[in-house]
Amino acid sequence: MRKLTIILALVLLFLVCTPSALSQEQPATAPPAATATTPAQAATPATPAMPADKPAAAPVAAQPAEAAPAKPDRPVPVFKAGAKVFMDAMDNDFGPPMKQAIADKKVPITLVDKKEDADFLLRAASDTQKASTAKKVIMWNWHSNEQASISVVNVVSGEVVFAYNVNKPSSAHGKRSTAEACAKHIKEKLEEAK
Repeated sequence: MRKLTIILALVLLFLVCTPSALSQEQPATAPPAATATTPAQAATPATPAMPADKPAAAPVAAQPAEAAPAKPDRPVPVFKAGAKVFMDAMDNDFGPPMKQAIADKKVPITLVDKKEDADFLLRAASDTQKASTAKKVIMWNWHSNEQASISVVNVVSGEVVFAYNVNKPSSAHGKRSTAEACAKHIKEKLEEAK
């Protein structure tokens, strides 16, 4: 009991002292001595000097965004009911639950088997975090935490026409829950477009 009291007192002392130590201002340093400058040097703004222990970062050149190849023979499709969608390869076996959820939720899109036949690509990423032993023992909860992100991309223009992210802590049905949430929101987006 005495050790616990001492530990709590030390933690409390640390918490009380830490904010005051952080809020103390650093003393101001004297500005460097003025040097003679030419008119050209006076016109350019001065850059702050980097500390000696940190190397200067190399300038990053602006890289052009990768645009989808333009197909002049195809008009740019609109994401609406009846759109032809190809499901791109998905990680963590998220493809089958997503296909099932699209069918179960009666999402008004047509899934095609070939990328060439599609007007839109459905891309997704998912992550599963199984329940830890501590969660099972302490909380009596065996459900996993699920996350998924989807995006629907126009094949012709390369534009993302819809994106959605879902986080299901303690998901009762695993990937099925996140896939159904994604399908539900795709359906809502298509109903708004009517």
